[in-house]
Amino acid sequence: MTSQVIPLQTQEDENLNSDNSQSVISKNSSVRQQPTAPTPIPPNKQRKRGTVQLENEVEEEVNSIFHLSVILVAIQSGNFSLGYSLSYLSMSFTTLFSQITLKGTEIEEQGLFSAVLSIGQVVGALMTKPLLKYTTRNQSLLIADICGVLSILQVVPNREVILAFRFCYGVCLGISTIIMPLYVKELSPQKYYESFSVMAGFLVGGGLLFANFMGLGYINDELRGVNSYYWQIVFAIPAIIHFFRSFIVTVIYKMDSPVGLVQIKMPLSAKQIIEKIYQPQFIDQVLLKCQLRVQYNEEHQEGILSLFTKKHFKTLCIGCVLVFVYTWCGLFALFSYSSQIFAIMSDGDITLNTIFTLIIGLVQFTPAFISKYVYGRWGKRPLLLYGLIFLIVCQILIIGLSYSDALAATIVKFIIICLFSVQYAMTLGPITWSMTPEINSSEGTYFCFVTLYAWQLLVLYIFPFMLDGIQMSGAFIVFGILTILSTIFFYIFVKETKGLNHKEIDRLYGKE
Repeated sequence: MTSQVIPLQTQEDENLNSDNSQSVISKNSSVRQQPTAPTPIPPNKQRKRGTVQLENEVEEEVNSIFHLSVILVAIQSGNFSLGYSLSYLSMSFTTLFSQITLKGTEIEEQGLFSAVLSIGQVVGALMTKPLLKYTTRNQSLLIADICGVLSILQVVPNREVILAFRFCYGVCLGISTIIMPLYVKELSPQKYYESFSVMAGFLVGGGLLFANFMGLGYINDELRGVNSYYWQIVFAIPAIIHFFRSFIVTVIYKMDSPVGLVQIKMPLSAKQIIEKIYQPQFIDQVLLKCQLRVQYNEEHQEGILSLFTKKHFKTLCIGCVLVFVYTWCGLFALFSYSSQIFAIMSDGDITLNTIFTLIIGLVQFTPAFISKYVYGRWGKRPLLLYGLIFLIVCQILIIGLSYSDALAATIVKFIIICLFSVQYAMTLGPITWSMTPEINSSEGTYFCFVTLYAWQLLVLYIFPFMLDGIQMSGAFIVFGILTILSTIFFYIFVKETKGLNHKEIDRLYGKE
């Protein structure tokens, strides 16, 4: 699940940055020694639509790369929480359910407890649009963190209380995953942006790995069962993460996005933030760029209904199918119910189950170190198609091996699941989060990722019933069919965009 973030303004922001085929900023190397306040080129001299140019721009330098790093890592720590949320519940089901009164079968309750998080994510994502309109980025993130801190009440051993505050935690994640990439993009100097943005994958993988590491505690008989308090420690971790994020970003650094502040007509506050980050000679330049970025976004904003016109419909469908197969290829269910799946594979052996869970966390985390290099070497289309074909082969092997209870078959099936996870983390995972905003507008990207949470909600609720009714083999038959159909769709409709800017991508998909 690496790189699970939502860059809402990728197209608009890239149109403000320089590239080889479409100059956005005019640079004058002769003024590097004595920078002067840049001025925008008059509209009649802007030869390319959708661009903003500055004269006499110089590359900005920050006051302290250390403090900037602390701020940007703290903002993105929500990705660590997101990774942690994927598996901390499934490994705690047995101990949790032994201490609360259930109002349905265990399978029904597993589906409900899992799905309520995604319900919260959907609500949080829907809240983000009005939040972005009327609050600053940091205020929106602070609202998310307040919901995250309140999720500490998940430790109360009461069914209704846990469900209510797990929903609250979902709202936190829904807001946070949309705000974080936007906040980082607007706060980070361009030359550092790529380095900080790729940290999202490391943090998601790190959160998942940490959750699986916490699962080692359940090997100890004293830490599971009716008298254990260990599950409450596991459930309290997200609240601690979000408390420290708000403490660092809001209390210590008093940080916010200058673009967001300009957007809500607070230019003086925006300038104060810029002064904290940039060296004095670059302040006017950065402020002007923020103002022009807001102006550009306001001039080019389109409504949600425009997504269903001929201009946007094809790329919207591609984005929606991407987030669909991202969720329904089987890996999301595997992570969310890893303990239940590995309990079946290990025949109830708690130690082996926990070891399997920890290994899959390590396997998921490892591609974060190499996916950036693989991803940048080949185009998105071949990586997507070959990656999906590899996933289909893995799905077929998992289906076949699921009919055998032999230890050798179990070990081979687990190895296949690990390969499945690695390939997913190197191809479908990052491509979903990069291609969707690359080919869609901000509104299209927002729509696609709201549907993502809806698909996750459906998987989380019905997968326990699938596992009980049609077993793991039947579930992966469903996943395999959906992946094959998605692959055919992508083969027909997805085009290669390597080396193209967004104007050329729009033309490629018939938007101009």
